[in-house]
Order: sequence, then C-alpha cells, then structure tokens
Amino acid sequence: MRKSPEVVKGKLALQVLKRVAVLSMVGGAGSALAQTVTVTPSVETRLSWTDNVGASAQDKRQDWFAEIAPGIAISRESGRFSGRLNAELRNVAYASESDRNTSFVALQGRGQLEAVENLLFVDMDAAISRNNLSAFTGRSSVDTLNTDENDETRTWSLAPRMQFRYGDAEGSLGYLSRWVDSGGSALGQQRLSQWTAQAGSPSAFRVLGWGLNYSRSDSDYGSSTTSGGSNSVNKEVGRATLYINVTPQFRLRAIGGRESNDYANGRKESGTIYGGGFDWNPTERTIIEATTEERIFGRGYDFRFNHRMARSSWNLQFSKDFSSGLESFGQSRQLTQQERLCAQIAALVSSDPAQQEQFYQSCLVALGFDPFAARQTLRSNAQFIDKSMQAGFSLTGVRNVLSFTLMRSDRTRVGSGGSLATDDDFANTDRVLTTAGTVALSHRLSGYSSLNFSVTRERSEGASGTNLDTRRLFMLVGLTTQLGPNTYGGLNYRYQRSDGSSAGSDFTENSITANLGMRF
Repeated sequence: MRKSPEVVKGKLALQVLKRVAVLSMVGGAGSALAQTVTVTPSVETRLSWTDNVGASAQDKRQDWFAEIAPGIAISRESGRFSGRLNAELRNVAYASESDRNTSFVALQGRGQLEAVENLLFVDMDAAISRNNLSAFTGRSSVDTLNTDENDETRTWSLAPRMQFRYGDAEGSLGYLSRWVDSGGSALGQQRLSQWTAQAGSPSAFRVLGWGLNYSRSDSDYGSSTTSGGSNSVNKEVGRATLYINVTPQFRLRAIGGRESNDYANGRKESGTIYGGGFDWNPTERTIIEATTEERIFGRGYDFRFNHRMARSSWNLQFSKDFSSGLESFGQSRQLTQQERLCAQIAALVSSDPAQQEQFYQSCLVALGFDPFAARQTLRSNAQFIDKSMQAGFSLTGVRNVLSFTLMRSDRTRVGSGGSLATDDDFANTDRVLTTAGTVALSHRLSGYSSLNFSVTRERSEGASGTNLDTRRLFMLVGLTTQLGPNTYGGLNYRYQRSDGSSAGSDFTENSITANLGMRF
C-alpha cells in the first residue's frame, strides 16, 4: 500500500529531528563528558479555531485544527562547547481543510566550539521555520499559525575563526559559510562565503591606538538572479582606524579605507572610505557609539545608545549601510521585545533558574514569538541600501512589565532589478519603506500565572507611483500559567488585519488557541 506524501514527510521530518538531537548531544558533550549538558524533551499540544483559515478576503472559511509537537531542548553553558538548540516536530491536522495537514521540523540553534584553547573557535547557527517574509502580501511574519510549506526557510551557518594576541595587539582571522534554502520561488537556494581579518590595539600608545579590518563577501544565488541580473555578487571592504583616547570613558576614531562591489547590474564600482566616530561610556550602565563615513553610496552611519536603570532599559539605534536578505539571515541580533519582556516576567515569577527557564519558554509561546521571524522581514534576492532606525524601552514594576518598540527601515534596491522572481518584494519597486510599532504589557496575576497583551501595527510602502501599500495590525491577548513543576498551559486570542493595494493582501482573521505543554 502506497504511503501518502504527508506520512512520508512526517517520517523524514522525524528522522531529521532525531539526527539533529543526536549530533547536538555529541557536539555538546565534546571531549569533556563531565561538563553539564541539559537535555529536555517536551511535548506541546495546541487546539486552535480560526474564522479565516486561508487568510483570504474572497474565500473566508472557518476551521478547527490541532497540533502535537514533540520537541527537544539541548543546552550547554560550560566547557569548550556552549550553545542551545530547540527543535520541534510540528504535526498539524485540520478538521475540514485536510489538504492543509502537514508535518515539519521547526528548529533554532546557536553554539560555539573552542576547538583549540584560546586560539581556534567555531561558531554554528541553524534555523528552520515557516513564516511569511513578504512585506506586502500574506500573513504577518510573526503569525506562528502559518504552516504553508511555500514559506519554509532553512538556514545553516558555520564560521571558524582564529584569534591571536601579540603584545598589546589582538586580532582574528575568520571564515563564514551560510546556506539558505527556501520553499518559495523568491529566495530559492543561496550561499554566502565571507572572509574577515582584523587586528589592532586601541590603546597601543596610551593616548593613540590603531586598528585594521578587511572583509570579502561572495553571495551565490544558484539559479536565481540578483537585482543586478547575475547569479552571484561580491563585495570587498578594507579600513584602517586611528584611535585617540581622550579619557578612559571617551575615545575618538578616525577612519580611512576603500571598498568595491558589483551590485549595480554586474558593473564593478569602487571608492574611498573616510570618516570618524567616537565611543563614550559616561556610566557603567550607559553605552554610546557613533560612526559616520563617506561611502560609494553616499553618507553611511551607525549610532547606538543603550542605557539601563534599576527598573527600566532604553535603546536607540540608527544605521545606513549595504545589506541583503542573505547577509541578514543568521546574524547575531539584540534581544527582541518579546524576549526581553519574557525574561523580565520570568525573573519576577521565580528566583529558581530552572523555573525561570520554563516560564520564559512558555511566555514566548504565549506571545507567539518566533526567533526566525525576528531576523528577517523582507523577501528578496536584491542587494539594497538599508536606512534603519530602532528605538525601545521597557519598564518593570512589582507585578507589571511594559515594553515598547518602534522600527523604521527604508531599503533602496541597488541595480535595475535584473530578472528577480515575480514574488520578490523588489520586483516591482526599487524602494521598500517599512514602519512598525509594538506595545506589550504583562501583568503577573499570582504565583506562576500572568496575563499578556501585545499589539503591533506595521505599514510597508513601495516607491512613489508603484501603488504598493500594505498596512497590518496584529493583536494578542493571552493567559499563561505554570500548572505543575513541568507542565504549563495557556489560552490566547489573536486578531490580525491586512489592508493592501495588491491582490491577496486584504483579509481579517480572529483565532483562539489553547495550548498545553509538558517538559520531561
């Protein structure tokens, strides 16, 4: 008897999950088995109802669907290997829309191996998730109810680096290899190869210091094409920095260098880099960094401000630089608003680290957090200039945590567009402007229970005259509670609305999800 495609997918996914767990446990154990490795199997169950299963304004249908997701969490924070892996085998079954039934692996992990003590390190990163990454059509990127296989994106990164020290100078030589594979036609199969080298001593001569930095990036898009019309592009950047240590807390930087790339229709461009900046730490809890440079594309800049107080934290960041979807996948990032919020809630609920970790994970589930979606909000093979701004703060009380985040990104395509796929966000415009704001509030009821609320408004626009304009609203109200030492549950109501000018971008949806999970 022939097995159905979904059964075959489910078995393949289970094999992948087992292999990932075994490899991670072996890697985590390393050469010192006495070091602590925490392995936590789990089972997550969800029962959901939605009044718009297809996220469509023309064919709005309701349905019930259930999910059983066995998973495993592996962490190690000591010894030569440290890292964390979370993996689930999500099995989703619909009551009426059985053709939507699916099984797939959801995975997120990051680790570091010290292969040779104080010399050779290897950074690793992996993620598998199903999220709509388009700025203009479909569900919100943070909608974890989305299980469309066309939205599945898989990334792997391997980055060995050698660190060395000579006198007061420190340096490193590194290589990064990143693979991206997508179920949709816009991204396809991609690979990034990047060499980096740096050396310097910011206080080599007390008042004066020096630094050198070089990087070369080669991006391969397989059978897909970039905004320049080719299948591969490369970039080289070299900089020299002179440090002037005015005080122990304040340091000036003078920067000079050169860069080149072939982003513009395969044509090689090169130019000189010159600029400056400063680093200022007025207090132990405040960091201010600023850099401005004259680049090929004009004025580039990077400004960062972070300040924390006893019951609040504040951050602000502005930047303008070359970027691409391939480069942003897998990059290290600051904690998102949901992660900061859940960490603060867990600290209020319990002082026990194990209980804090359990409540932290259940809080992320309740808020609909997906670590992969937090990295990327643009579906494109184009290279672009990204002007971005992010600001946020969080306030912590005895029973309440309030968090606010504002983000604005203005991305301009480099090149004419080449032969980008029709569902590429840059296929019909050379500019994508996205503005989003999120407000979240958590109130601790008692014991191990909390009431959570978050609302996100987002608007994405194309260049003038393109008629691309999509506005989204995503709201969640939920209750999460610790039912026992290893059991947690929650009940969430979610509402989302999308109003857009392009076909298929208009819809509204109400959904209710009850979840019950257990860790062993």
